[in-house]
Amino acid sequence: MSSMISTAANTEGSTEVRSAVNKAGVYEDFQINVKLKISALWIAVMFCYVYGDYIQIYVPGIISKAMQVKVTAETQWQFVAVAVLMAIPSMMVFLTLVLSPKVNRRLNIVLSSAFIFMLVATNLTETWAFYLFLTAIEIVISLAIVWYAWQWPKTDEKD
Repeated sequence: MSSMISTAANTEGSTEVRSAVNKAGVYEDFQINVKLKISALWIAVMFCYVYGDYIQIYVPGIISKAMQVKVTAETQWQFVAVAVLMAIPSMMVFLTLVLSPKVNRRLNIVLSSAFIFMLVATNLTETWAFYLFLTAIEIVISLAIVWYAWQWPKTDEKD
């Protein structure tokens, strides 16, 4: 009986110690799955794309140039190409969560690398600071996607 009381006292004491430690400023943390991290990064980079395009509307001359666009087969295909390009990050938010790790890892590395290349190639002549700033953030986020995918945790189980 006395050992039960002693065990109960020790349990209470350790709870008090843990409670005191938490009150002292140690924050609780937990491991976030790599799929969630990469999916969140796709969301973040997508927001930067949207913000950049939205802010660009206010650049002098952009709206007047847009009003001069003629509807041709070529412009239709250009718009489809842009739509496909911008649909990729949207789809990757979901695909990152549901694809197998092997396919997921490769797809994230390849697509993020392609977006990095595209960002650099399409912004070589850009002079607007806001666009260069967002492009730099988009590149950093895309590099983080590549990094997390490259460092994907391994398990003993077969994929």
